Amino acid sequence: MITVDDIKDFHLDSVSSVVLLETLEISHSLWPDPIRIVTNHPDGISVTLENSQQATFEFIPLLIQRGNTSDDLDQTLNITVGDLGEIVPPLIQKIRDASSDEKPQVIYRSFAFDAASMVLTKPTPIEIIRGLYVAKMNQDYQATTFEAATSGKNSVKTGRTYNFKEYPDLRGLI
Repeated sequence: MITVDDIKDFHLDSVSSVVLLETLEISHSLWPDPIRIVTNHPDGISVTLENSQQATFEFIPLLIQRGNTSDDLDQTLNITVGDLGEIVPPLIQKIRDASSDEKPQVIYRSFAFDAASMVLTKPTPIEIIRGLYVAKMNQDYQATTFEAATSGKNSVKTGRTYNFKEYPDLRGLI
């Protein structure tokens, strides 16, 4: 059996039969259950999450585009859910009807799946991105498109401000 322990193993050491199953879990306190979607497994998958709970992810046409690589902690995912306006809009309407300011939370997980033997190479996710919230959303009769982003991870100032008054020796560096 092939073992892929993390995303680094997947990209560097896995064989061609191992594919990446990307999943999204979208939840809100007003929804009865979270939406659990897998991108590229038409039968859906049942997996063990990182907290040892079992979960089932259903297949819905889904496109996940990662944001640009940057030097800060900000992460974004641009997501298009091909739900034909049936799944996401009624749940968003529940939030609007309740006049809630709480944004839906998004958890991205990826699993390594061996297509040759039709099993996961590791029972738990090989990559997890937490702390994402639905930032922007558009919907039409074909799909719901939204951006999941971190909430201000890079907005806190840390460290000292260097200025010439407190550090006169800086003038020699300019």
